[in-house]
Amino acid sequence: MAKKTKCWIWFRNGLNQSGSWASGWMGSPSDLGGIRIEHFEYVPCRVPEWRVSWDEPDDLTAPPQIPSDAQWKLFPTD
Repeated sequence: MAKKTKCWIWFRNGLNQSGSWASGWMGSPSDLGGIRIEHFEYVPCRVPEWRVSWDEPDDLTAPPQIPSDAQWKLFPTD
């Protein structure tokens, strides 16, 4: 497995809330594609690369480029 690196993850949040970047995550490229992310409060999972920023975003409320057919979580997890 590749080395884990600190990263920020994009969350869409609730229906009446805007999305935001969340810190406190560690990520590494997955052999299955996408990025495997880990956080001590959550079950590890795999997400698409567009949801991950390896550098702290300047604006934590500015969304990434979200594909029109976006997947938010990848299955299976590794």
